[in-house]
Amino acid sequence: MSAALVIFLILMVLVIFFYKDFNAFIHFVVGADILLRIVGYLKANIIKDSAFSFLNVIPSDVPEIIRSFDLGALTEIFIFLYVVIYIIFEIHIVRNFIKKKF
Repeated sequence: MSAALVIFLILMVLVIFFYKDFNAFIHFVVGADILLRIVGYLKANIIKDSAFSFLNVIPSDVPEIIRSFDLGALTEIFIFLYVVIYIIFEIHIVRNFIKKKF
């Protein structure tokens, strides 16, 4: 198992254990993905020195963590669940926007 996957799974279990809320789980996955994408952008475009070489071990997004194992069809199922999580997040955001706007 890669270290990124182990850390991601441990944090996911902690969020589920402490919050016991499906929305907290959704927000954690999306928030972690956004954070990884920001770090990936900084790593690729702004920080190019060898002083920050420790950033090279950080994956660029959640699908990269999922794809770190070659599990065949199971990987595609996890990617599909990842897309479903984003769809649920978008529905949640739009619903909250409409409630607060009107």
